[in-house]
Amino acid sequence: MKYQLVLAPKAKKDLDKIDKNFRVRLLQSLILLQSDPYKGKKLKGEFEGTFSLRVWPYRIIYELDTRKKVILVIRIGHRQGVYQ
Repeated sequence: MKYQLVLAPKAKKDLDKIDKNFRVRLLQSLILLQSDPYKGKKLKGEFEGTFSLRVWPYRIIYELDTRKKVILVIRIGHRQGVYQ
């Protein structure tokens, strides 16, 4: 069963700022993520409970709600600044 994809307002703003060519790749990755939400790397430390999916050179930071089958995308950004 596919997960529902929800973009937080900040993630929507992040996506709007990204070049169109990269944006298409990111959107394709988000669609694939709905079928395999554990594809991303589980984060530790201050980001415990979130996942990071690499779409070079960007990262998609998201949380999973397995009960509701929801992927909440928190941030989308360049790998150097997305964790700040």
